[in-house]
Amino acid sequence: MTVFFLFLLTGKAQSQTDGNPDASFVVGTGFNNAVMSTAVQPDGKILAAGWFTSYQGSIQNRIIRLNADGSPDPSFSTGTGFSGAGDVYVNTLALQPDGKILAGGTFTSYNGITQNRITRLNADGSLDATFNTGSGFNTPAGGFVFVNTIALQSDGKILAGGRFSSYNGTGQSQIARLNPDGSLDSFSPGSRFSSDINTIAIQSDGKILVGGSFTYSGTIITQKNLVRLTASGILDPSFDIGTGFGVSAGAVRIDAVALQPDGKILVGGYFNTYKNISQNHLTRLSTAGDPDAAFSTGTGFNFPVNAISIQPDGKILLGGGFSTYNGSSSNRIARLKTDGGLDSAFNTGAGFSGTLGNVESISIQSDGKYVTGGYFTTYQGLPQNRIARLNGTTLAVGDSGKNEMVLYPNPVRETLYFSEEISHMRITDLSGKAVIEMSGKRTSAEVSKLSKGAYFVTFTTKTGDLIIRKMVKK
Repeated sequence: MTVFFLFLLTGKAQSQTDGNPDASFVVGTGFNNAVMSTAVQPDGKILAAGWFTSYQGSIQNRIIRLNADGSPDPSFSTGTGFSGAGDVYVNTLALQPDGKILAGGTFTSYNGITQNRITRLNADGSLDATFNTGSGFNTPAGGFVFVNTIALQSDGKILAGGRFSSYNGTGQSQIARLNPDGSLDSFSPGSRFSSDINTIAIQSDGKILVGGSFTYSGTIITQKNLVRLTASGILDPSFDIGTGFGVSAGAVRIDAVALQPDGKILVGGYFNTYKNISQNHLTRLSTAGDPDAAFSTGTGFNFPVNAISIQPDGKILLGGGFSTYNGSSSNRIARLKTDGGLDSAFNTGAGFSGTLGNVESISIQSDGKYVTGGYFTTYQGLPQNRIARLNGTTLAVGDSGKNEMVLYPNPVRETLYFSEEISHMRITDLSGKAVIEMSGKRTSAEVSKLSKGAYFVTFTTKTGDLIIRKMVKK
């Protein structure tokens, strides 16, 4: 039985953060090459995937699961792992509510079995035989083929984006939606994406944000680098990027899109302008695609943003190849306040470094700590090969008398009750994605449709106190 400890944060409580490396997470010699994606399971174990072929000196081909202390989890057996011709990597992981693991990249086999660029593993690391991808992702003309991003819909369907022109023999250009069994779903964006898709984010209304280095050629509208599709795959004209993104040198690239609970959209990548307004590598947009004037980044980042995660309190964690933010030193990681200002309480010191040093992935644990993966070899001057865990936000009990506020039952199956009336409620998963939001006075909320796992519940009491609690759905 897994035991979860509850905590709350009131508007009067102070968060305790320092950004120092977590000494309880011991990686030893770490990985021999980059970690491109991380995911934290509800039990606290950590999945890591990327370019690597070893961890702590032992062979681990492109994927591993670590215990909470950083040691390899022997119950996760990958055999010979991922392999293929040329540069072989796993670029993206997605953890399903049932504990199964989706992986995408350049690989063509897993543990000796053909799996072209996408596969699903059981919780023990074995290949999931119920997920039949056939010939997987390919291109009839040959060339470098890969899956860059995987996003899960609430109905269990799977969106995959990258560089490919077919799936299991059927033409699919750069994006496809799969049914839970791996078969191709009826999703009709057509052959409109010219090149790489790097990131996909699904809104609570089912609309789909797609970012990358592509040109989208519609029947009436042509857009570059960022579009929003309807749930059926048609371009959503209500999302207007106008002149879009620009860059002083090279080509624009969108690498990360994250959705705030209020619907605003954080966009990171390689760009210097948006709609002809200076926005260096990060911007926040309204639901209609307009720049958010309330989000001020100043001179922004000096190099690209590759990863974005949103804390339950709204603060924003960013990783990438940058070394400054708005003129202040921020080596490959930064935390911003909700208005775009640098959060000085998050002290990363010398930050991440290495031959490349980039941070490619940030996952937030339920205890507020941050698991980071990338190309780096040191953090704050200490050896930290391609993975690190940082101390982060501790959500502490406040002194406002709201300690008596109770959520019950917890864990919950169907209906969550509040011991006093609330005026607004938002439930987010551990990545910061809002899964339920309700306004109006209430003393209960229906949560039966949520998948099993841990969530944060943010609510406002009738007296105006903001409280965050952890909830477990069983």
